[in-house]
Amino acid sequence: MEYWRQCALWLINCKVLPPDHRVTWESAQVFDLAQTLRDGVLLCHLLNNLRAQSINLKEINLRPQMSQPAMDQLHRLDKARPQ
Repeated sequence: MEYWRQCALWLINCKVLPPDHRVTWESAQVFDLAQTLRDGVLLCHLLNNLRAQSINLKEINLRPQMSQPAMDQLHRLDKARPQ
């Protein structure tokens, strides 16, 4: 199995993607997974699923189509985090 498909299944097992997400379709391509992860919102949810309260979801825009991508927000939060 291709690595990107394994990644998609792992995201489903981590309850970040629904089991019927388009990345599971037979016709899916790696581009579909890349588009799904592009804005960073699912990655924020993944972090919180793996380590509770690692990101305050109130501090990020969960609808990035209306503003800057969430990844930009993650970078800013990371830089502001005390070392």
